[in-house]
This record gives sequence, C-alpha cells and structure tokens, in this order.
Amino acid sequence: MQHTGIDRTLAFCLLCLIVLGTIFVYSSSYYRAMRRGEESTYYLVGHLKRLLIASIFFVLGLILPYEIIRRLLFPLLVIIILVLILTLVIGRPQYGARRSLALASFGLQVSEFVRVWLVFFLANFFSAHPHTANTGKGMMNTIALCFFLIALVAIQPSISMAMVCFIVFILMLIYGSTKIRMILPTMTLCLAMLVLFVILFPHAQHRVDSFITHPTYQVQQSLIAIGSGGIWGKGPGAGLQKFLFLPRIHNDFIFSHIAEEFGFVGSLVVFLFYWQIYLRGLFIAGSVEDEFTRLLILGLNASIFIIFLVHVGVSIGLLPPTGVPLPFISFGGWSLSSNLFAMGIILQASKRRVV
Repeated sequence: MQHTGIDRTLAFCLLCLIVLGTIFVYSSSYYRAMRRGEESTYYLVGHLKRLLIASIFFVLGLILPYEIIRRLLFPLLVIIILVLILTLVIGRPQYGARRSLALASFGLQVSEFVRVWLVFFLANFFSAHPHTANTGKGMMNTIALCFFLIALVAIQPSISMAMVCFIVFILMLIYGSTKIRMILPTMTLCLAMLVLFVILFPHAQHRVDSFITHPTYQVQQSLIAIGSGGIWGKGPGAGLQKFLFLPRIHNDFIFSHIAEEFGFVGSLVVFLFYWQIYLRGLFIAGSVEDEFTRLLILGLNASIFIIFLVHVGVSIGLLPPTGVPLPFISFGGWSLSSNLFAMGIILQASKRRVV
C-alpha cells in the first residue's frame, strides 16, 4: 500500500529547526545591528525575507514533480554553467571572491544549487544506465562533467562548497553501487583537486596553515563560546560572543552561539533534530520502489547532513574555517533556499512510500 501524505515526523523536525533558527538569528544579531545604527530587528527582518523566498523554493520542491526536473537536466546544466561563468566575470566582489551575480537589489548565488543538480544527474545516470556506470568510458564522461562543474564553483573561489560537492559526488558513486576499482581513483582525484585549489588560492592556504599550526581568531572565540556554555548554557540572551567578539556569529558560527547560550543540552537537542531528519530520509529512501527516487533521496539527504557536520566541525575546531552556514538555522540566503528545495523534494518523494 502506498502512502498519500508527506512524512509528518520529517516535516515536524524541519519546522522546529526553522523556528529555532529564527530565534537564534535574532538573539545572535541584535547587538550587531544596533552597532551598525540599525533597529535591533534588522537581521531578523532580513532573515524572514530570505526565509520567505526560501519557502517558495520549498513549495516548488514539494509540488513540482521531480520527474520534470529529471527531464530538464541538460537545459538546467547549461543555465548553471552560464551563470557560474558570468559570476566569475561580472559577479559581485565580496570577501575577496565572486560568488553571486547582482540582479537588481539582490545577488544570485547558483553555486548553492550545484550539489542539488549533481544529485539529480547522478541519480538519473545510475538508475537509467546501471551497466554503463561500471565501465571506464561511461564513468570518465560522468566524472569529467561533474569535475568541470565543481571546478567552476571552486575558482570563485568557494573551496568549502566544492568540498561538499566532492563528498556528495563520492557518496553518490557508493549509493549507485559503483565498483571499488572506480571509486578509489575517483576519490584520489577529488583529493588531488582539493589540494590544488588550496594551493592556488592564498586565503584557502592560509586557513589550512592556521588550522594545522594554531586556531584562527574566529575558531578560538568559537571554542570559548562552546566551552563557556557548559551543560545548560548561560541562558537565552546571556551569551557574550555576539557582542562582536565572534564575527558572523549569526551565520558561519551560529552553532557556537547555540552552545554558549543553551549549553550541551541545547546543542544535543539541535543535533537530535538533524539526526532524526537524516534517519527519516534513509527510511523514506528504503520505502520507495523506484531506483531514481531512492538515489535522489539518499543524495539530497546526505548533502544536508554533510553540511551540518562541516559547520559543527568548524565550530569545534576539527575542520578549517569554511564559511558554511548551518542548514535551516543560520542567517538566510541561497543556502537556505537550496536546502529547503531539497527538503521539499524529499517530502514529495515521501508520498510514494510503500508499506
């Protein structure tokens, strides 16, 4: 028997994270806003506006049959490549990189959707061509296309997003039952490309060098925030790092803010929401009969959990600073839109569960 409704547990956990994110964004940014001469709700209002746009992507993912997206993979690829190239040429400079294309009063950051396209493409490739997936010629063409797309993201430069895309790519090879003799050389090539990108871009090399030798200022302050939170935290609004000690705490280091004000217990609650979302995604993937749908859910589900792990890893000093937002919680942007679009797809697919 097939379900007709979405997975309510998954939807509930997602809603909880979005609500908590709105609260955390305000509590971590109100002082920063006032120091800029703005109202205390400046970043909160900005987050809500971005959340409204992201909600449109969520609804689109929920109601637009993903088979349509599957049929439009090539036109979407052309659009993504054109926008990425335009971004490199005339994109808006920000923090020494060109990651968004200025359109009217906002910037279009298509790199956040590259990993979503990769999951769609590889899910289609492995489900439609299962035999070609384990031939050298078939894999070489696929690897070349994926690496070209990821390279366009990396040279913006956005090494962190390129790293996430590489991890998602390797996981999709595993989910697609690619033979180990194909996976190992591909993993080696991914690592080599990441090393090359780090060497080519001084800011990335500096981050890695600092990670190896001593923590950067941001990571030091992040560790202070997490350590000072203890078991129960300092309490809502009582954290100190938001008073401009930890830059971009409402975005790149919002997990540190959660740990400081709500302690280990609050951090654990947030982790359990993400863990439950990941487990529900695995359950849904195992409950559908269509191979394309199964691979699609596995890839999108894994990509979100990977980003969560990377954000936390940076916050606790296990990874070099990357500037990866915490999914559904950090100050909104195109990352929020791409993640909610992915969740919309997963919830749409959950209607096809078979019990």
